[in-house]
Amino acid sequence: MTREDSLFSADSHTLRRLLAALRRTPQDALPVDLLTIAHTVEQAMARRLDLPERVWVDITTTKLRGHVDLLLREDLGDTDTPAARAVHREAYVLLDPRVRPGPDTPPLTAYEHMRALAAVTESLAALYRSHRTGKEH
Repeated sequence: MTREDSLFSADSHTLRRLLAALRRTPQDALPVDLLTIAHTVEQAMARRLDLPERVWVDITTTKLRGHVDLLLREDLGDTDTPAARAVHREAYVLLDPRVRPGPDTPPLTAYEHMRALAAVTESLAALYRSHRTGKEH
């Protein structure tokens, strides 16, 4: 087998990038994208005349659960305040598999769950943003 046939790169720049990627912690691998989070929350909280289709509600709920899970893994600063504890408590309740809407859940209940999850996501993102802004100064 020749060097050209090798599956491994011989380029030192590529090898350094690969090693740097392997050294990252799981938190580094999933950056918090506040713009995407805000967009998902905005879509979930938008006023509507009719209930959206259940498929859309389920997809948006899944996105919001991912955002909440990611934010809960981040350093949100002082979480020993009553308001921060309440947000964390509500987030864990909404993420509980026993509370999640299933296929038999009525559409309105699933929609209300999604909106509650969006509100918690927005609160956690605000805590994250506030903590990050405080760290920069």
